[in-house]
Amino acid sequence: MPLIMIIYYIISAYLAAMLIWNFIKEKKSLNDMLLYLLVAIPLILRILRVK
Repeated sequence: MPLIMIIYYIISAYLAAMLIWNFIKEKKSLNDMLLYLLVAIPLILRILRVK
């Protein structure tokens, strides 16, 4: 696997982890929780290599 792809997956994993962490910490707004999940779904699918 090329180095660029490895870096791409590391960045995607980091962003997904931060979004999930914010989702867990969010207690007040259900709308914000939903937005965190909607943004995290494509990143998680990229990490799992699902198209």
